[in-house]
Amino acid sequence: VDIELGTEFKTWSPNSPFLYDLKLTLKSGDEVRSYFGMRKIEMRKVGTFQRIFLNNKLLPFQLGPLDQGYWPDGILTPPTEEALKWDLEQTKQLGFNMVRKHIKIESDRWYYWADKLGLLVWQDFPCISDKQNPEELPEAKDNFEREYTAWMEQHWNHPSIILWVVFNEAWGQFDTEKVTL
Repeated sequence: VDIELGTEFKTWSPNSPFLYDLKLTLKSGDEVRSYFGMRKIEMRKVGTFQRIFLNNKLLPFQLGPLDQGYWPDGILTPPTEEALKWDLEQTKQLGFNMVRKHIKIESDRWYYWADKLGLLVWQDFPCISDKQNPEELPEAKDNFEREYTAWMEQHWNHPSIILWVVFNEAWGQFDTEKVTL
């Protein structure tokens, strides 16, 4: 399906997190509703450094918490949708423009609110243990590759996710160049 947005389409950014509503109606009468945001993220060399560009503009300094997603009474599960939304709203109100989501992959509802509120997301992959050498565990490497591929396929369409962090502090690091290209 091709969707024509014309030349004056609106882009998504932290200052203007515009989301398009999408409704597909099948010949059977069934309907699917979703949303999408239009944004371009890329790395460019500026002088001797790699810099992140959003919608063809240099993305200024990113500031945000390392969010492990812990909840006092649910460990890794938020008690309600309102609590999840409130947590991200507070992040934005405190002046942060990004969140580094650490240790876990969140539900789509978390990313929806990051998309809606205009928070940039650096998404860490839950990692192989720092106590194990992946070279000695080929099945762990294979499993990790399947999992990170599935995570990216599941969440690729969230405009808020601008960076995938494959290895945290080199825990379980292997084939770095291959894995991060």
